[in-house]
Amino acid sequence: MDVIRNILETICRLSDDFLQNRERRTDGWVVLSNFSDHDGKLSESIRNKIVMSVYNITHETTISTYTAAQPGRRGDYAIVQPPLYVDLHLIFMANFIDRAYPEGLAAISRIISFFQQTPWFTQENAPQLDRTVDKITLEFADLSPVDVNYVMSMLGTRYLPSVFYKLRLIPFTSNTMSARAYPARGSAPGASTENGEQDA
Repeated sequence: MDVIRNILETICRLSDDFLQNRERRTDGWVVLSNFSDHDGKLSESIRNKIVMSVYNITHETTISTYTAAQPGRRGDYAIVQPPLYVDLHLIFMANFIDRAYPEGLAAISRIISFFQQTPWFTQENAPQLDRTVDKITLEFADLSPVDVNYVMSMLGTRYLPSVFYKLRLIPFTSNTMSARAYPARGSAPGASTENGEQDA
């Protein structure tokens, strides 16, 4: 399964369910989408909705413990490449204008409440997640006005009330063997010799 798509669609669905429980509407509250097409035209499908979008993908470097050699069935070891963990930088923008603007403020407030109550997702509270995902977390991200303006320009839109989150620890793993290794021959440390003595 495509893990990024699976995770984002799961979070989008759960956050929309949370808003629907607060106030029911037929066409949903939250949509996973870009803001504009390559010609710079805004999509009508995101009008009066919370738009969830990715504005950056980075490498997670805080996890370093990994054993590359996995025991095989014949006493050998399979060398497997370590998992790659990435972080997704997300924006939730209240695309409500004119008279609907206050409604957008209420919706963005509920988004903040949802992630404050549910700052992480596991197989227990989000069973739709891909089986390779043990736990992912969302951290509120503070962007300066300059950075916010840059992100909005990059996404092809002007500023509307928005919140930014860092979605951490998305795993990319593979069981494909890249090499095979064999243990060194000889007595293991502490093994008994023929004289009954033990190796040092």
